[in-house]
Amino acid sequence: MSSQQARTTARLREMIWNGAFAPGERITESALASALGVSRTPVRVALSLLEQEGLVSGTPNRGFRVEAYSVDDISDAIDVRGTLEGMAARLVAEKGLPRHTAMELRRCLEIGDRIIQKKLVTGDDASDYGEMNERFHCAIVEASGNKALENGLDLTHKLPFVSPQTVAIHESIDTKRQMTVAQTQHWLIVEALENGEGARAEALMREHANVSKQALNVIGASIESGEHPMPPSLRIVTA
Repeated sequence: MSSQQARTTARLREMIWNGAFAPGERITESALASALGVSRTPVRVALSLLEQEGLVSGTPNRGFRVEAYSVDDISDAIDVRGTLEGMAARLVAEKGLPRHTAMELRRCLEIGDRIIQKKLVTGDDASDYGEMNERFHCAIVEASGNKALENGLDLTHKLPFVSPQTVAIHESIDTKRQMTVAQTQHWLIVEALENGEGARAEALMREHANVSKQALNVIGASIESGEHPMPPSLRIVTA
């Protein structure tokens, strides 16, 4: 992904999370391109990526609209994702970590380390980390060889904040700290996979999903306290 494309995607994701659009609001390539000072091409790609994350939905010939989901919807989906990815990690560890998968995971670790070692983490860095994180998770799921599991995960990724490519950018979130914790867990997961420790790999992967859940809870608490505005894409639902 080019630097301009990464910036455009990160900026649009940040705008949605921080309240630039109302739930159900229709947004178009031309209007966004004008607002961001870029051509329609990076906006088109960015909207397609954000649709995969569940932040927007596209309608033929009518542009895109911002989606709205409850905290409970997202939290439940994160739990399901953690369970399925934990199962995938256990299967990989028990079958034996393929060499090409081990190499891909090591490449991901190197990329993540370079990003979190920076003094200041930018929106571009968060986007790059998200791409690396998706590669990391996909490598493990693919190595499990379980298609039903893979299809189940695809369904959870339809909700915002659930896809491993998404890194939360919100006034209440310390993004660098969030990525640092997740990266430490990445190292432990790879260690367990390489050592063939199925139960440990599963437990670590399930715990890993809690990084996203904790960030979601911080956002929710910040919104409820009135400290920061509620992203239109998120409806806070309390019991």
